Amino acid sequence: MKIVKDWLQQLRGHLFRPISREQALQIAMQALARPVDAEALVCHDTKPPMGRIYELTSEPCWYIFAPWDDHNEPLVIRSRRVILVSKLTGMIHYDGSAGDEG
Repeated sequence: MKIVKDWLQQLRGHLFRPISREQALQIAMQALARPVDAEALVCHDTKPPMGRIYELTSEPCWYIFAPWDDHNEPLVIRSRRVILVSKLTGMIHYDGSAGDEG
């Protein structure tokens, strides 16, 4: 079954034009409740080593670190927010904690 899944993923990569870094940032900005500048987002090509994201997908993704939408909250120690945008389809696979607190 994994062979078929990998083959379908490769096929999708050949049929669709990959999502660029700039397109992924635009997709992530649209997912935010409050508008932010692109400079407030940090985009990685691969999974950063410091995060422990529990809902990973086998699909290649852009890892975009974004501010949380609760700007009125006092400063607290917590993990960063990460948005996973598919490089093949532009779909958001995950939007939540990066698991890098502490």
